[in-house]
Amino acid sequence: MTLMESFNNKLRGVVKIPELRSRIIFTLLMFLVARVGTFIPAPGIDIDRLSAMTAQNDLLGFINMFSGGAFQRISIFALGIVPYINASIVFSLLAVIIPKIDEIQKEGESGRNKINQWTRYVTIFIAIMQGIGVCVWLTSAGLVIEPGFRFMLVTITILTAGTVFLMWVGEQISVNGIGNGVSLLIFLNIISRGPSSIVQTIQLMKGSKFIIPVLIAVAIAAILSVSVIVLFQLGQRKIPVHYVGKGFGVRGGVAQNSYIPLKLNTSGVMPVIFASVMMMIPSLLIRSLPTTFPYRDYLVLFFDQKHPVHMILYALIIIFFSFFYTAIMFDPERVADNLKQGGGTIPGIRPGEETVEYLEGVVTRITWGGAIFLAIIAILPMAIFTALGLPVFFGGTGIIIVVGVALDTVQQIDAHLVMKEYKGFL
Repeated sequence: MTLMESFNNKLRGVVKIPELRSRIIFTLLMFLVARVGTFIPAPGIDIDRLSAMTAQNDLLGFINMFSGGAFQRISIFALGIVPYINASIVFSLLAVIIPKIDEIQKEGESGRNKINQWTRYVTIFIAIMQGIGVCVWLTSAGLVIEPGFRFMLVTITILTAGTVFLMWVGEQISVNGIGNGVSLLIFLNIISRGPSSIVQTIQLMKGSKFIIPVLIAVAIAAILSVSVIVLFQLGQRKIPVHYVGKGFGVRGGVAQNSYIPLKLNTSGVMPVIFASVMMMIPSLLIRSLPTTFPYRDYLVLFFDQKHPVHMILYALIIIFFSFFYTAIMFDPERVADNLKQGGGTIPGIRPGEETVEYLEGVVTRITWGGAIFLAIIAILPMAIFTALGLPVFFGGTGIIIVVGVALDTVQQIDAHLVMKEYKGFL
């Protein structure tokens, strides 16, 4: 079966399943709502000057990418979903530090609902703080037409309400749509900036005799990057498991072989998203310092996206969150207990503590590989373009998020199709 035939079969399957079709339509409608909001600006701001500043500043451009172009207009969705991600990071870290929060998470549906409610409250608080920061920065940059308390109150209210609405949209997509709502909103924002970023980059190189060869080389590099990310995201380490049928003796037992599939990148795109948001915070704080502050210029230089110090810190944070998120998602003790209760053993490994140690060792080695891979892909394009003195045509961060979220969504669609076939078989 060719790739096109496989695509057509899946498309026909989507059309034939009412529930899946409704979920996809609902997700697309939520996408439309999220995009419309990025074009509704908050009042009292010089949009033209702000857009020009955003185009010339790497940090502002990066923030603008995550907001889908909303930041350059200070639209109602200018803060994007970033405050919600910050709140999620806070509770993920607190669950490790404070055992009580971890216990609440393990209480089942009621515990998760309680944590989600707390996350929403913290999101509102963070959105207010970030809204204050945006207002102060806009005023100091001379971009506010009529600065004052009224401007700050109105703008903070609008930005906070926009974030809360986006948070609701993301939750609705997760419940009634297809895929992870928050990740899909970030995915939407990144791809929406693609065409304008390409046009802007071509305009910067306009008149150069190397523009055609450079664009061809960049296109090939982008295709190779996407291919490698897809292969790595879908890659698995299969640990063989041997099951012996219950009620049979060792000699006459009915044996069945299976395996435990461990993804090479268990944590998915979340380490990259978390690291990106974390690296925004010190950069914004440093740029908000007074110009008379000692060593401010050095700090601004070090935390510039193109500086080696920033790249190294970014890579280290990605590696940290890769291990952190993998530890949350994969519990070797629980897997070992399930194997023992089900009569399964890993060949050459004793059940119990030895199985736990073996699984921990395998997962640790896999996570090192996945974390280093994510870190390299995230910083390599920026490092290469900077070293060659070229505009940054595409960033590794955006590619990882787009490809990872797209793969997760396609896998969820496939799961719905398989479930439909299974029900039809029954």
